[in-house]
Amino acid sequence: MTKISEAMYLGRLPDVRLSFQLLGLHARKADSNWTYPSHEHSMYEIHWMLDGQMNMVVNGQLYSQSAGDLLFIRPGMTHSCTGAGPQGFSYFSVHFSVHDISFCRELNRCRDIYYPADSKLALGLSSSLCTLYDLATEHLSTPLSSSKQMMVHAAVFELLGSLVGHLSQNASVTLSRKEAIAHQIAEHIEDSVRYIHLHGEIRESERTWIQDIAKSLNISPSQINRIFRQVYGTSPRKFLSDTLLNEAQRLLKQTDLNIDHIAMMLAYKTNAHFSRQFKRWTGITPSEFRSHSQQAPAADHPDHIESFSTKILSNNNT
Repeated sequence: MTKISEAMYLGRLPDVRLSFQLLGLHARKADSNWTYPSHEHSMYEIHWMLDGQMNMVVNGQLYSQSAGDLLFIRPGMTHSCTGAGPQGFSYFSVHFSVHDISFCRELNRCRDIYYPADSKLALGLSSSLCTLYDLATEHLSTPLSSSKQMMVHAAVFELLGSLVGHLSQNASVTLSRKEAIAHQIAEHIEDSVRYIHLHGEIRESERTWIQDIAKSLNISPSQINRIFRQVYGTSPRKFLSDTLLNEAQRLLKQTDLNIDHIAMMLAYKTNAHFSRQFKRWTGITPSEFRSHSQQAPAADHPDHIESFSTKILSNNNT
């Protein structure tokens, strides 16, 4: 009789399942009379001064920026800018959106907007911002090679990691018991998606799935739903659907697998079932989504002169 060897975890990191879009990464040199009108957008913006002086008004508050100063502008904030010195100025701007509830929560913990050049956050982001600036200016003259594109990806992950790390320190907020439980629930959900992705099947019904999480955390299913909704603003089931949708979109965008194969990988019995569900989620079919994603992405922000754009969706299930 064959004996099955035993194994144990020596350590584990959570699955990397972060979806975000980087748009309008650009540098600009402007004269002293240059202005940009009041506007807002659905993305986060890092606005980093390279030299000179400028004034930025954010939600009615005036911020004066000099070389090295940084503004972190969140979605929906109204802002406008004007030159503030006689010699003109240069700046570097990064616009990005994040499709991850817990990540956005960390970005929004600290509500500060202005970070002077000698602040920990501005200093902490300067290395990755310099790398992205160099790649953006290089891209103006010559399209980036595949290896340079990967350098963009690496610099962006470094930038976001540093940003969240410094914002969390500034916020000085520890997780409440309710937030800790919600994070555990999210981790269970991600484990379920990981199982689906690896095995192409669903282990249990939705009801059993919720009950299993409740049992492991020693709380009731109703508490599971209530706590998760209070912390994340959505139900566990919706969080699962969004996670599956992100995975479906990644497979449609970044692979040439046929839609039947993708449906099978996500545990749908038929292509038709997957297509109906995908259309309920997005309003379009998987084939329409794939066709649209192959076209050049339209800019979501009006200020895209001298821009370098890329999309990143990372998923690591090893």
